[in-house]
Amino acid sequence: MTRAVVVDIEGTTSSTDFVTSTLFPYARARFATYLAEHRDSPQLRARLDEIRTEIDEPHADEARIVAALEHWSDTDRKITPLKTIQGWIWQDAFARGDLTSHFYPDVIPALRRWHGAGMVLAVFSSGSVDAQRAWFGHSPEGDLLPLLTRYFDTDNAGPKREAHSYRKIAAELAVPSQTTLFLSDVVAELDAARDAGWTTIGVRRTGEPSFEAGVGDHRAVSSFDELDPTDH
Repeated sequence: MTRAVVVDIEGTTSSTDFVTSTLFPYARARFATYLAEHRDSPQLRARLDEIRTEIDEPHADEARIVAALEHWSDTDRKITPLKTIQGWIWQDAFARGDLTSHFYPDVIPALRRWHGAGMVLAVFSSGSVDAQRAWFGHSPEGDLLPLLTRYFDTDNAGPKREAHSYRKIAAELAVPSQTTLFLSDVVAELDAARDAGWTTIGVRRTGEPSFEAGVGDHRAVSSFDELDPTDH
């Protein structure tokens, strides 16, 4: 029987278009201001050094770093310091009430059902843990954080298309891999989770960028209403 359900965000629980059309431009417009206002933060300085290493420019100034962040944002690069800084900007925006996250209508009721049934619920997304917590903490139906046990990103778990990341998550959750269900719209992520011994189900939502690519030979659903994890 399934004991844990781990969900992706973009294309699975929430609209990719909302992320790319609303969140990305919001953060992009504020990179320079955020860096200037927080340049004394040790956490930010560490991320800026990571960016200098990534672009192989050890003496890059803030203007050059902002240009790199803007380019990575425009091309949707899954680079940890970008995701971290985006997450900090969004976290502030959600806390101020400037942003409210998006969820497909079937998602929040399902998360509540599964939590009520005793499932361990967690998130694995390329967005930073800070961004994930802000997202689930400021939903159209209020704070969903009490429903979720853990949050995983490419920094604390590893790449989403590699099996060892899923093995690490299962160990962190203290749940056997064979009793862990992963929901995603990306076939390479589903493949990696299955290689780690997880149960996998592909979520195919009309209009999402990954819809036409399908989910390979994984079971497919179009809504969380089609799922009862206690059946797996």
